[in-house]
Amino acid sequence: MLWLFPILLLVYLLYRARRQRPQPWAGVWLWRRGKRRRFRPRLDLRLLLLLLAAALLVLALDDPPLGPTPMVLVVDASASMRAREGAKTRLDLAKERLLPLLERAPEAVLVRAGETPKAFGPAPGVALRDALLALEAEDRRADLEGAMALGRRLLKAPVVVATDGPPPPGAEGYLGVGSPQENLGLVAVDRGFLALGNSAQRPLTAEVELGGERLRAEVPARGYARLPDLPPTFAARLVGEDALALDDGAAFGLRRPGVDYPTLPALARLFALIGVSPGREVLVRIGVPEGAPETPTLFLAPRGGAPIPVLLTTPHPLLEGVALLGEALPPPPRPQGPWRALAEGEGGVGLLYVAEGGLYLPPLEALQDKPFFPLLVHNFLKPYREVRTGLLAPEETLLPTPEASFLPKTSGGGGRFFALLAALVLLLEALLFRRR
Repeated sequence: MLWLFPILLLVYLLYRARRQRPQPWAGVWLWRRGKRRRFRPRLDLRLLLLLLAAALLVLALDDPPLGPTPMVLVVDASASMRAREGAKTRLDLAKERLLPLLERAPEAVLVRAGETPKAFGPAPGVALRDALLALEAEDRRADLEGAMALGRRLLKAPVVVATDGPPPPGAEGYLGVGSPQENLGLVAVDRGFLALGNSAQRPLTAEVELGGERLRAEVPARGYARLPDLPPTFAARLVGEDALALDDGAAFGLRRPGVDYPTLPALARLFALIGVSPGREVLVRIGVPEGAPETPTLFLAPRGGAPIPVLLTTPHPLLEGVALLGEALPPPPRPQGPWRALAEGEGGVGLLYVAEGGLYLPPLEALQDKPFFPLLVHNFLKPYREVRTGLLAPEETLLPTPEASFLPKTSGGGGRFFALLAALVLLLEALLFRRR
């Protein structure tokens, strides 16, 4: 609505001019005098005032900002920002482009967007210069949305995100850094399994050093390949140099997780078979869950109802290789919190329950002689038995390609100021040159 003010002001001046006696305008007077005789042009104050008022009205319609604005700067700290772009990394390029914005900001928040966002500020932008220059990129992935939310909680200001991926939703500004690069990396390992990724637009041959041997694999463009027939545990490394060194080595191994369980003969035999060590990494408790477990926990119900056949199971990694259909199990007491049924009997009665970091089973007496019980517990302990090192998220190895950059539209505020100046200039012209 700011544009209405100068228009109403002009309408009022035209109305005032029609109500008064005709009087020569500065520009017309100058033109008429030049027609009568030749003369040396001289400064016409009235013309200058009118031109100044017109220029101020144009500025008022543009509504420029009165000065630098506060800003939240989010910097992608994922491993792909370490990719080489000539003599510099993608993170170096992001720092160069963000530094002028940061130093001009009267107040700013700097957020390092890694797996866990970390914020610096609020503080004057110049005070955060050293924090920006000290940032390193090495995380497996970047939580850009979480970093933006953290920055907005600390400072109500436009958010500018510097990343080598596409702009995240809700960002007012975006600085895309990086260009297409050729990179090979190790993206997944498992028992006897190794997968490689290729970021190039053409197939590449990967050479992997593993157990004193060198193995080769053809990796398709922007795709993945695997090396078969590997030993159960191994350490592998890519041979040669590419755009990103952080994904060139990975390993897979097994260990004994620390388990704390009640001293019951059935549990002692079970964990001796699986192979665990004393500890509190995983807990085994007899009881009914009252919420989500804070520590990975295997719950065994203290009691159960009459056994009923298992009629339905939900696809889940915990049930890999486990044959439950047709087994008869006693329904345990229903747990409290975010637990969902993994196996159900007639009428949708839950028999096994799962939650994040938790597994809830019927009473031990009903399970200890079942052939699926050791495999089910083994599957629950599997993430804590396996050790994977050196892996990044696959999308980091494929090196994201940025989009066109854009900066936030700076908030106005100067429009009212320039409109007021224009009105004052027109008032001054009317007072100085009114006909007496």
